[in-house]
Amino acid sequence: MGDAFTAVSDDSFTLFYNPAALGRTESDFHFNPLNVNVSGTNILSDLDKFKDFPSEPVDVADVIMDYPVHAGVGTAPGLKLFNVGVSFIVNDSYDLLLRNKTHPMMELDLRSDRGVILGASFPLGTQRISKKSKSGNQTSLGVGAKYIERTGVNDSLALAGPTVISALGQDEVSEIVKGLGQVKGKAWGFDAGLEHVSRSGPMQLVLGLTALDITGTDFKVDENDDDLKVSNIRDQVNFGVAGSLDWKLFNFLLSADVRGLNEQMDFGKRLRLGAHAGIPGLKLMAGLNSGYYSYGATVDLFLMELTAGFYDVELGTNYKQTKSKRFLLYLSLFNFSFDT
Repeated sequence: MGDAFTAVSDDSFTLFYNPAALGRTESDFHFNPLNVNVSGTNILSDLDKFKDFPSEPVDVADVIMDYPVHAGVGTAPGLKLFNVGVSFIVNDSYDLLLRNKTHPMMELDLRSDRGVILGASFPLGTQRISKKSKSGNQTSLGVGAKYIERTGVNDSLALAGPTVISALGQDEVSEIVKGLGQVKGKAWGFDAGLEHVSRSGPMQLVLGLTALDITGTDFKVDENDDDLKVSNIRDQVNFGVAGSLDWKLFNFLLSADVRGLNEQMDFGKRLRLGAHAGIPGLKLMAGLNSGYYSYGATVDLFLMELTAGFYDVELGTNYKQTKSKRFLLYLSLFNFSFDT
């Protein structure tokens, strides 16, 4: 959905977008014990580039020069109880980009995150809505806190330099990463959000405003000779709006986000647009993320949910500067909810 989710936030990842959305949880108790997501570079869109892929490191470097390489795997099991939610964070991501054919430099961002995020939502004023409300309004304030331990590398290294050559000489992947400068950092982060929901029959309009990683989530790393760091998480203020229509046998939603209101950037890079349409058991999705298209589908079979999609993200600082083409697979098992 183009990552236009600030005012949607109605699934297991609510706490990562807007903690205020916990105020409109559809069930008193929601449990998502087992889920996994896998992402990677979408080489299907560049099959000609990787035809007859070379085996020599120098030739491999020529093929992937200026081509973003990505791989990731993670899980975020969690639960929601009334207006409180908690999710655990287990996420590994690996990003590599080679630049400059004359003097090849390898930009690395390797992350292994372990942590937990907790949030709560508090309705403001006297107006309330519930899952049984056919009409009404509600404004909620949400707060969240997270603790993350990040192990990884965030550096730009000469491909033919001694650090890279020495690391690649190791046999184990873990030893290679350590040789590239792996360090470990710890950080606390804090989020806050506001949300207003207006419902009339099958129609619903949501406005959301969030401040994520307030003042930035900076990882503290033990002192080391090379002053190595892991990548920090920048603070971000986002605004979103989402309108939906639910006829039980058919539903659709349109959403829009304006990201990074606290940053200087092109408006095109700020903008996210998303949509989904579905029937019971099946949902089709499409979106626009910083000028790049995305699309996918979700199949929901009682205690199993499977999502697959393709999307592009911007890695550069400017609008449509460096595109990374990716795919995503998400599987959730034994996801259930009930009213107490």
